Amino acid sequence: MADFFVSVPGVLSTIGVGALILLRSGGTRPRGARGEGQVRLIMPIAISAVILGSGLWVILSGHYNADAERWAAGAIGTVMGYWLKP
Repeated sequence: MADFFVSVPGVLSTIGVGALILLRSGGTRPRGARGEGQVRLIMPIAISAVILGSGLWVILSGHYNADAERWAAGAIGTVMGYWLKP
């Protein structure tokens, strides 16, 4: 599993998940101070695309062991859950 995190898809996924967590953990600041512009709209889409792309790369390439493929499937499921939440 450690070899996945030092690969390009692993690094991109880790950075994407971290950015997504930081983006979703907005405090109770006033609405204008949160940056409700296009960045707030585009970032979740971009981060999701990176995570989905790297997860699919790991699953479909066949170069990674079963643990890495399970982690990639979990990352894809997490992104899907993020978008399907009510």
